[in-house]
Amino acid sequence: MSLTAHKKSFDNGVQVVWDATSLDLASACPRKYFYRMIRGLRPKEASVHLLFGGIYASALEHFYKHRALGLSVNEALREVVREAMIASWDADAGLPKTFDDPKKTRIALLRTIIWYVEQFANETQDGLRTYHLTDGKPAVELSFSLEFAPSIVYCGHLDRVVQMGDELYVMDQKTTGGTVGPYYFNTFSPSNQMSGYAFAGQVILKSPVRGVIIDAAQIAVNYTRFERGITSRSKDQLEEWFASTVWSIQSFQYLSEMAGENEQKWPMNPTACTNYGGCEFRNLCSRSPKVRENFIKSDFVPHNWDPAVPR
Repeated sequence: MSLTAHKKSFDNGVQVVWDATSLDLASACPRKYFYRMIRGLRPKEASVHLLFGGIYASALEHFYKHRALGLSVNEALREVVREAMIASWDADAGLPKTFDDPKKTRIALLRTIIWYVEQFANETQDGLRTYHLTDGKPAVELSFSLEFAPSIVYCGHLDRVVQMGDELYVMDQKTTGGTVGPYYFNTFSPSNQMSGYAFAGQVILKSPVRGVIIDAAQIAVNYTRFERGITSRSKDQLEEWFASTVWSIQSFQYLSEMAGENEQKWPMNPTACTNYGGCEFRNLCSRSPKVRENFIKSDFVPHNWDPAVPR
C-alpha cells in the first residue's frame, strides 16, 4: 500500500492539498519533505520549541474563542491556563512534561500566557480590536480552503482577524529565545505563512488585508518581553506570492510523480541542514543509506500531518 494512501491531501501519491507547513518543507529540502509528508516521520523526542510554542499558540487561540463566546477576560484566562496546565502534564508519569531548555520551561509557559493577556487582551474602539463579520460573528478560528489551480488546493487557519482604524490585519503570535527587534520582524518578509494569511484573509473577507500583526514573545530565564510588529503585503506582492506558490507546488508535484516513494530520488539540500537550530532529520541524513531504516525504527515515530484534515 502507498505510504500516503491514508492521507486526504494526496491523490495517487501526489499532494494536491497544501498548506504553509508542507510548502515550507518542500521549499527547504525535498528530502525533508519526503520524510515528513510522505514517510510521515517525526523524532521520538519532540522539540521543546514545538512543545512550548504549540501550547502557547493554542492557549491564545482558545482565549479569543472564549472571549467570542462571551466569557470575560479573567474567565477566558482561567480556562486557557487550565488547558495549558493539562497540555503540559504527563498523565502516565504523573509529572509535568519535560521542557529540556533553561528558558522555555513550564513556569515560563504559564507566565507568558498570563502576561500576554494582561498586556494585550483589552480591546478599545480606537486601538486594536477583533473584526466582526457581516453576520456579526467575531472573525476568530477561520479555516480556509482555496482552489489555486487544477489539482492544487491551499488550506490554512486564521486564528483571528483584527481591525486597526479602518484597516484589517491577520493576527499571529510567535515565541523566540532571541532579542526581538526590527531584524526579527523582517524575517517574516517574505514568508509563505504570512503571505498566505494575508492572501486568504482578503479572499475570505472580500476586503483588503494589509498584512499580519505579529505579537512576539521573547522568552528569557526570569522574564518574558513582548513586542508587536507588522509585516505588510501589497496587492502586487500577494499576486507575486500566488503565482510563485502555484509554480512551486506544480514543480513539487512533478518531482513526486518522478520520484514516487524512492527516498534516493528525493534530493537533499545540505545548505538547509543547520537552519533554525538544525533540521530534525539531519542526523538521519548523515547516516549511510544502508543503515537509515534502523535509525528510523529506533529514533522516529509516525507523524501524519495532513493539510486536508480540518483542525
